[in-house]
Amino acid sequence: MAIVRFLLVFLITIGCWYLPERQVPALWFVQLSKVEAAIQIEPTPQLPQVILRENLIQQATNCIAQEMAATGGNKRYTVEAVRAPAGLRLPWGHITYSCSLPNGIRKSLLTAVNVEVLVDGAPYAHMVCSMRVHIYEKVVVSATPIQKETPIRLENLMVAEREDKGKAYERYTVPQDLVGKVITTNVPAGTVLHSGMVKEQILIQPYSQVNICTNVNGVEIKTDGTALERGRRGDYIMVQNISSKRKVRAKVIDENNVQVAA
Repeated sequence: MAIVRFLLVFLITIGCWYLPERQVPALWFVQLSKVEAAIQIEPTPQLPQVILRENLIQQATNCIAQEMAATGGNKRYTVEAVRAPAGLRLPWGHITYSCSLPNGIRKSLLTAVNVEVLVDGAPYAHMVCSMRVHIYEKVVVSATPIQKETPIRLENLMVAEREDKGKAYERYTVPQDLVGKVITTNVPAGTVLHSGMVKEQILIQPYSQVNICTNVNGVEIKTDGTALERGRRGDYIMVQNISSKRKVRAKVIDENNVQVAA
């Protein structure tokens, strides 16, 4: 059984070495980068100058630093080299670099950095370094466990530094912006609070009495109604006119009033 396992691993390894680079699994890239780090590029009589892998990584890091200085404000960040060429041999001449970020900085994902190598001002080689940028910012997190649908108090909150992974939801930086609101799920202490979980309090419950407000030619008309759904400020819910029994959709204004478009 051990021999069979050994043969399977051996065949998979050989197969991955012969696959085109785009087909090699990401796991193998990590392993290959360790091998690349150990490779020493030696000069030759025809190509007497050498750029080491560390030089290319430094150029990529400098490019990211310039971009962060221009767009990242004062956020703390770290840079991790995931994959980079082992090095490069060059002819005699003055070596300069031109770097760019074709897709910008991708938070916590692989960021491609193009490193153009020039000799005496003429393009000589195009190299690509794959980097991972971790960006941190101070955001609002829960200082204590918070139960869902329980109004948030200031003592439930604190500001702490967390990595920005580029999620779709907005994160908060001012604790006071959350006071009086609720969250839609139970959270433990230390949880980053974002717009996907923070909501307004439920102001209207089903079967509660409300004023159905309508503006007609600048005149506000109110009629008695019954809420058929629960709703938060800004939600649209179904309500029923008590007199006519007509059901309409209305916007929640506060705990007593809903607004129907004329």
